[in-house]
Amino acid sequence: MDQSHPVIKNHVLDELLRPRRIVFIVNPKAGTNLQRHIEKSVDKHLDHKRFIYGIWHTEKAGHAAELARKAVEEDYDIVVAVGGDGSINEVASALLHTEVVMGIIPAGSGNGLAMHLGYGRDIDQAMRKINTAKVQTIDCGMMNGLPFINLAGIGFDGLVAKLMRGSNWRGFLPYFLKSVEAGLKYTARTCTIETEDQVITEKCFVVTVANGPMYGYNFQIAPDARLDDGLFSVVLFKDVPRWQYFAAVPSSLNGKIYDAGFVRHFSARRVKISCEGINYVHIDGEGMEMPGDLLIEMVPQCLKVLVPNLDSNV
Repeated sequence: MDQSHPVIKNHVLDELLRPRRIVFIVNPKAGTNLQRHIEKSVDKHLDHKRFIYGIWHTEKAGHAAELARKAVEEDYDIVVAVGGDGSINEVASALLHTEVVMGIIPAGSGNGLAMHLGYGRDIDQAMRKINTAKVQTIDCGMMNGLPFINLAGIGFDGLVAKLMRGSNWRGFLPYFLKSVEAGLKYTARTCTIETEDQVITEKCFVVTVANGPMYGYNFQIAPDARLDDGLFSVVLFKDVPRWQYFAAVPSSLNGKIYDAGFVRHFSARRVKISCEGINYVHIDGEGMEMPGDLLIEMVPQCLKVLVPNLDSNV
């Protein structure tokens, strides 16, 4: 796996030109034959003059974070999460407040963060983009002490994520069917949303606290969200007849969801959410039930990520 490179006597040039140590942390459950595909893709599409690489495979839930911490301890320069938004969350959680950079190879179902950053959905193309990607420092959020990189929320989308978590069937069709199932089951709950400058009590179908703008499959829940501006975009779906939510799906695909009459949105750095009934929550698409109040806090400029160079022709 190690690639040789010429000895350069100039210290500055040696630092600039030396191959970077990069490791790919692969969730084999994220896709069919993913393990074999990644090995071939690394061999064919990674620039071996720029990188010395390793490939590590996860074996259980939480293992990606363990491996990412190991990579930090072993002085890797870049750790690439190969999987979906859940895998990205695990890897990122171990890299917060370090100098180690996170890259992404999209191999999940929705791939919301990867799509927003410009990696696309094709593994080989994303691998080529790693070669010329630039480093950007972004913000993250914490929900009751648990980190999220892209989105966190409560309500209908939390129930969808919970239903998906118990399913081995992945892709857009099962996501759509689970969304319909959750839409028929879930009823809007009265929530109190407290920020640094306002308190809102509203009957809500969805409360999303967005660091990034989109779920998977290009559904934009917060089109004005920015990963590096130190602010969350908070989006509320108020209680209306359910057909209105489904009728607004095209608006979420073209970045016009804020035009829907049932949507309220604002910016905040700190959000406390109290809702009646069960808290169906998702953190970067991973569904769970979380009792009590939810405290979401901004952690600015805490994670370095590789962002594809849009000027590069790959």
